[in-house]
Amino acid sequence: MGEQWRPVPGYEGHYEVSDHGNVRSLHRLVATKGGWNQRHPGKILRPGRFTHSGHLLVALSKAGTTNGFSVHRLVLEAFVGPCPEGMVACHDDDDPTNNHLGNLRWGTYSSNALDAVRNGKHGMANKTHCKRGHEFTDGNTYQRPGAKNRQCRTCVALVRLETKKKVVTR
Repeated sequence: MGEQWRPVPGYEGHYEVSDHGNVRSLHRLVATKGGWNQRHPGKILRPGRFTHSGHLLVALSKAGTTNGFSVHRLVLEAFVGPCPEGMVACHDDDDPTNNHLGNLRWGTYSSNALDAVRNGKHGMANKTHCKRGHEFTDGNTYQRPGAKNRQCRTCVALVRLETKKKVVTR
């Protein structure tokens, strides 16, 4: 089956988005300040990239106002529906440039962070050693209930030992 196109919500008649993550403008006449009608041929838009996250962004214009939109959100809004409260647009493979509908879903911030861990893209989850150089192994790693970061059991033991020494020498 080929690429399917749907109107961009709020920009019907101006722009469409596809299930492959492409955005296009539609052929239209736009009134200029001088009162003339100017033809705007439709075309596939070339998205820019957010520098901090790598997500793709397009600029959409209507009634003289231009706004930037994330392509992955446009795909989900057109094909799935509005974003439920408390949810974010998630990429299953954590590739912010893969905006195919099958790779996108509405999810929680937490599920999005767990995706990053599962896909090996989370910075803390990729650490193999603590800041003092001890390896994170099953036997040497501890995570307090409710804590976000892992702790090195060797470092915890060393801190306890140093604390006991300070107490004894006083």
